[in-house]
Formats: sequence, C-alpha cells, structure tokens
Amino acid sequence: MRMLVQTAPGKLEIQQVACPQPGPGEILMRVHYCGICGTDLMNYRGQYVWGRDSFPKFPGHEASGVVEALGEGVNHFKIGDRILPECTIGCGVCEWCKAGNYSLCRNRMKTSNGAMADYLTVPAKGVLKLPDSLELLEGALIEPVAVGASAALKCGSIFGKSVGVIGAGTIGLGSLETFHVLGAAKSFVFDLAEPRLKLAEKLGATRGVNPSRVDPINAVHEATRGAGLDRVVVASAGTAATVGLALKLVAPLGVISIVGLSGGQLSEIDADEISEKEVTVIGSHSSPGVWEDLLACAAAGRYDLKSLVSHILPLEEAERAFQLLDTSSEPAHKVVLSMVEG
Repeated sequence: MRMLVQTAPGKLEIQQVACPQPGPGEILMRVHYCGICGTDLMNYRGQYVWGRDSFPKFPGHEASGVVEALGEGVNHFKIGDRILPECTIGCGVCEWCKAGNYSLCRNRMKTSNGAMADYLTVPAKGVLKLPDSLELLEGALIEPVAVGASAALKCGSIFGKSVGVIGAGTIGLGSLETFHVLGAAKSFVFDLAEPRLKLAEKLGATRGVNPSRVDPINAVHEATRGAGLDRVVVASAGTAATVGLALKLVAPLGVISIVGLSGGQLSEIDADEISEKEVTVIGSHSSPGVWEDLLACAAAGRYDLKSLVSHILPLEEAERAFQLLDTSSEPAHKVVLSMVEG
C-alpha cells in the first residue's frame, strides 16, 4: 500500500509499505480522506512541534474512511461501516480518564498518526461511526472542528454574548460555528488573510476584521459600545501578540480560551490587564468528550463543514498540497488529501 512519509524538512515521499493487519481490538480502516493539520505543516517546515525533530515522520490524523477488516473481539462494527478515528484515547482507568479528560491521560495513545495512507489500523474503542447524513469528506473535518468546538465550550455560557475568534483557520472557524450553535449574539473574526475573513462571514460572523487594515480594538469597541467581547478564542499561534490582542478585546469578567500553539514562551504580556479586568484565561488542547455531540449537530445541519475545504488533491499530489499551505500565493484554507479515485 501507499504511505506518505516525511524524510526531512520539506521532503515528502510516497513509499510502498506492507498493509497492516488489525490485532485484537483493532480495526483496519481503508482511508478515504485526510486533512492537513497545522501541526503537519509545522513539521513539514522543520518547526518540529513539541521538539520532536526525529525522522521519518508519518503525517496525517484528520481521517475518515471505511472498515476494511476487524480484529478479534471487535463486534460493534461491520465491514463497510463509514468511520472516523478519534486522535487520542486514554487508558480508561486513571483519574483523568474517569473525569472525562482523557486527553490528559499520562498513558494516552495517539491513534491515527500516519493516516495519509491507503490503510490504517486503529483501536476500535477510539472509533466513531459517521452519521448517514454526513459525507466521508465531512468526516475528515470533524477532528479540527472538534478542537475548535472544545475551545469555545471552555468559555462557559455563550447565549447572548459577544464573541471573538483570533485566527480563521479550520480550528478557529470550528470555534466560530460552535459559538453560533450556542447562541452568541455578535461574533467577530480576526485574521490577516482576506479570503479567510470572507469565509468567516459566509459562516455567519458579524464581521471579519483584518488587523493590518483596520484597528481591531476600535472596531470591537464601536460595535459593542465600548464594552468589549465577552468571550475570545485564540486559535492562531498563541503568541504574545495574539494573546495581547485578546486581552485588549475582552470585556471585564470575560473569558479567553487559548488553543493555538506557539512553540515558544509568552512574553511581554500585560499581567495587570488580566487582574484589573478580572479576566479568566483558559488553556485548551484536543477535544475530549466533544466528538459525539459535534457529529449529532453536524448531522442535523448545524455546522457547515464542506465550506471549510478549499482543495481536495490525490495522495500523489501531496507535495503540492503542502506547498499550497506553505508558500503558494493561491488562497488555501483546509487542504484535504484523497486516497481514493472519484
């Protein structure tokens, strides 16, 4: 079978490898689609997420596909079921898992790395069935949207609130759509890419703001009569600049949820602004306990997943797919690789 392998910074190869076989409790999935995540792109650039600079790397975890074979003991799936693997599963017995926070489990497993391949084995306990009303392409969007949804949910009550999202990538737009599902009154999205802001407005944002063209603080204060935003998700890189902007935008007693990875330290943050405005700042990572509700809402038509995809390319064009996000002047949002024809 084919598998995409990163052999060095900026170097991708499609290699022929043996097809894996499902062990006890595992499913062999025929992969149909896999999206390129921001962490895949960072690794491609040689930025090494979490300092993991060894090679080879096996990109891809935003996957959807069909059950090809079942390992021993797997009896709640059947051949041909349309599925998507959750990226992280916990041990199920530690204090974190028992509280539903399995993304913090010290013995957690990354289940779907290497999904830019024809086949993938995954633990059945980390697999969900795709509702009939959703396409497999939409299934490949669930993981990043779930991360954004989790960041939004950590902000607390949303109904009637004014909200903001800094960074209009797939995760940020997942936060935006979740804010709308939860009844936000006004929503603002901040990004430097005009096509992304247009997409945000298509998805219902009250206003997309390009900070290089418009003063974001003035824009928000004019729209909220100086009150600021009740809830803000930082979905772009969580740097001093983005977190600092969130602190300027957020209202007193507001909440900031930081999901964007920076790969470094926050510095030059005005800590007094946090205490004086009595702001709550929350970290968000992964999406434990979100997937099933998200799938139900998406199946009911409350999320627009297809609009998040700008390009679908075959696995053979993986190099071009990564370059679209890395260096190309062509507008690209979510780029998805297809492992099947048609």
